[in-house]
Amino acid sequence: MAKKTKGFCNDCGMPSVYHIQTWLDELTDRFLQCLPSFKKLELFFGVLLEKFFIFFKLASLRDDFTSSDIQLKSTCFINEARKRGIKFKALYGPFGYTNHFRAEINGKIFRFESLPIADFASQQKVQLIDDKERTKHLLKKGNFPVADGKAFWFWQRKKTVEFGVRLGFPLVVKPRSGSVSRHVSTNIQNIDEFKHAIDKTIIYSPTFMVEKFIPDTFVYRATVVDFDFVACVKQIAANITGDGVSTIRRLIDKKNNDSRRGEPHQKEFTLYRIVEAEKGYDFSAIPQKGEIVYLQKDPFLKLGGDLIEVTPQVHPDNTQLFREIAKFFDIRLVGIDFLAQDISDSWKNQLCAVLELNSAPCIELHHFPSSGTPQNVAGAVVNLFLKYYL
Repeated sequence: MAKKTKGFCNDCGMPSVYHIQTWLDELTDRFLQCLPSFKKLELFFGVLLEKFFIFFKLASLRDDFTSSDIQLKSTCFINEARKRGIKFKALYGPFGYTNHFRAEINGKIFRFESLPIADFASQQKVQLIDDKERTKHLLKKGNFPVADGKAFWFWQRKKTVEFGVRLGFPLVVKPRSGSVSRHVSTNIQNIDEFKHAIDKTIIYSPTFMVEKFIPDTFVYRATVVDFDFVACVKQIAANITGDGVSTIRRLIDKKNNDSRRGEPHQKEFTLYRIVEAEKGYDFSAIPQKGEIVYLQKDPFLKLGGDLIEVTPQVHPDNTQLFREIAKFFDIRLVGIDFLAQDISDSWKNQLCAVLELNSAPCIELHHFPSSGTPQNVAGAVVNLFLKYYL
């Protein structure tokens, strides 16, 4: 069983104080990103602050960082980029590495956070796609499939509950921005669960989404690079497969001992140890050989979910759908969360929905799946970098 770590949020796996930052980020996004010059100001002050902190020795640029110091998606990109002669330094501050990087090649220096997304090449404000309500509105306008929903602020609890009742259960509650299912609640069946879900998401963000839950579907993450390269993984709820001999407890322990699984706050992992449901299972039971026992209702990685690489199975219509979404938003690197019954069948023939988009996607999901052939998304991002930055 995954252990609770002192000082870390049990829901998102991040340090509890991190919620202050997520609130500030959300408020900044809502009230400042609408300004025409916000991105330029953000870039200017970012460089200015970096130079200020370095000058007063409050921070430094270092090249001795490891995979445990930075986000795994950055590690994947940097490892591939180094093969092509690109050198990197990471900004190190009073509290450790910040995931801000400086890249150098052919005497030229470039700065980026997490991943180089070439947002300067877009006619739109790329980061605005992280606003789930705005993105939902634009997706509907573009005739892409979406789930019905609406955004609310933390002080609008009464309106939120009234809207949810009108929309009808089951429901989903999630932060208006954010990724990797942090503080997300799905398949909400009644008012009590609904109110609890609202409380949980407000810890992470002052504004949040309420959506209709679409049953009998799987969550897929597609990543599109430069309107062309597409990779796709399927997320599966935490589970074990019986061998006809071992108990559920023993099978969980065996799976958790896999060296690829860590704790949610450990940056060098994509897969995490299984978090056992509080009730509903006899852990001394022995499943039959080949029997799959699901231990959580949600396919969240933080709960020990699995990732299955399914890129070769994606129906051509779905690949084209993902590319069209990237072109519609004029974004050269995007993660697309997609609900569907079967990714090998055309989206036109099944119940499905585009849930959200991410401007700095977790490309590591494709590099370290539980099963399936890993896809070198980082290599495609390096191609993107060399094409647009040089």
